[in-house]
Amino acid sequence: MSLLRRGGQRRRERIHLVSWAGFPNYGDELITARWLRFLAQHRPHAEVHLDTRFPGMTGALFAGMHPHLVATDAVFRALDAVLRYEQRTIGELVRDLGTPHFDLLLEDLREADTVHVLGGGWQNRRWADNALVLDALRAVAEHSGARLLATGQGLMPAGPASFDGFDHVSVRDVPSAEHLGIERGYDDAYLCAGSAPRPRRRTSGDVEEMVLCIQDDLQDAGAFERNVAYAREAVRALGIPRERVRYVEAIPGTDHPGFAALSDVVAEDGFTPFGGMWRTGLEMGPHQLWISTRFHHHLMASLHGARGVALVGDTGYYDIKHRSIAELGSHWTVTAAEDSTIGALRRMRAPGRFRRPLTAKLAEARALYPRRR
Repeated sequence: MSLLRRGGQRRRERIHLVSWAGFPNYGDELITARWLRFLAQHRPHAEVHLDTRFPGMTGALFAGMHPHLVATDAVFRALDAVLRYEQRTIGELVRDLGTPHFDLLLEDLREADTVHVLGGGWQNRRWADNALVLDALRAVAEHSGARLLATGQGLMPAGPASFDGFDHVSVRDVPSAEHLGIERGYDDAYLCAGSAPRPRRRTSGDVEEMVLCIQDDLQDAGAFERNVAYAREAVRALGIPRERVRYVEAIPGTDHPGFAALSDVVAEDGFTPFGGMWRTGLEMGPHQLWISTRFHHHLMASLHGARGVALVGDTGYYDIKHRSIAELGSHWTVTAAEDSTIGALRRMRAPGRFRRPLTAKLAEARALYPRRR
């Protein structure tokens, strides 16, 4: 049984996940879904609290992925309080309470047996205030002895985030590993829990379908226009007819300007919004060539055997992310929209099978959460 005895009372094991999911953003949602499904297999009797900024959206996105899922925003309510009006530190807030509007949430947080910061690129200099989340979790551990975990972190460009006091930390790229002085790990999206995709074999080098996504956020000056022009020229150079060109949104709204700029080369029914992709899935495979700025498009499409181009419009952040996948054998072109790379698109190698990150990520998860009955 997974019921624990504490203070003479029996209750469920409580796992508190802290995630940037709920915005929504395909990558953060994917990472969170991976962990929820894993925990549904390995900790089905645990109570899993998922802490995000948007618990209502979180409930809609992840309903049914774990039998005892509770959506909350305890950590993020505390973060907003200390950034906006609270005079105490976030650690004091968690330890001492005294916040009538959300003390009940903090009390629940302080009952966690495990607090787990899920991966992604939200602990770095770009969003330096998020380091306060880690301070809050250390206060939880000081209060209750909860174990502190962080997996699949992307820490570049390096900011104030400190994982002192954490029982386990893994990162997804070499610069982040060097920053902490630990071994390089892998993105949490590689946690496939024994159901890794088996891409169908390519029968030819022909590109049967193109998939596009050009974001307009977190981009250097002029990068959006260059990336749009690159995608348009790639479609033309490969001679792909409009009816076989699709556009896939990762962040609702934010990725729409790219579609608006490229709609004349995308099939009339070729726009896939985030919601449609999340609810019904999206075919990915070796018959496709992707051109995308989005990191988790690169990860997932290459994992399913698709070739592609990762367009980098934000140096120091996206270039590190995309190269972390290319280093594992995606064989995608990582480029700041250099026209010279377009001529090589027909000769791109198929991605490898990613056995190492898939095996290592599953082993990490099993070590952190051994299966219980």
